[in-house]
Amino acid sequence: MVVVQVTEKDKLFAKQQIEAFKKIKAGSWRYSNVEAWRGIVCEMLASKWLEENFTIEKSAKGLDDSGIVDDCDMIINSKKVEIKSATKNYFRYLMPKIHDVRDKPKDLYIGVKYNETVEPNQIQILGYIKRSEILNYPIKQNKGAPYYEVPLFKLRSINKNTFD
Repeated sequence: MVVVQVTEKDKLFAKQQIEAFKKIKAGSWRYSNVEAWRGIVCEMLASKWLEENFTIEKSAKGLDDSGIVDDCDMIINSKKVEIKSATKNYFRYLMPKIHDVRDKPKDLYIGVKYNETVEPNQIQILGYIKRSEILNYPIKQNKGAPYYEVPLFKLRSINKNTFD
């Protein structure tokens, strides 16, 4: 597991992205009573760490307020990568939406958790899982779209061979 400190600047950037995204049609419904900015922090800090440790073909940019849906968060060694976040320290699962996993497949999903219980806050880059493995997990539905429930402890550590 990799731990990265969260700065106030990281939080502000993420909150500004959420505010800009709320102004477009795709973001008009999504973020009420949710601290979605934590997911942006996870994505941006995890992608920065990945860029420092691997050769990146496409960098993450966070939320896109242009209305154009991106194909993936990053491309590393020709592999499409999606960064999924558990936005509270007590969360125990990644919950990728069924529609996204089935219809917009990525090769690898990186699991990151936001830890708000320490000061300064931090993110934990927990590991990765392949799309083919996610398809074997149970399907759940709570408030929104149905999702796969992937236990965080099932993620494999990221190493130099992860993106081969």
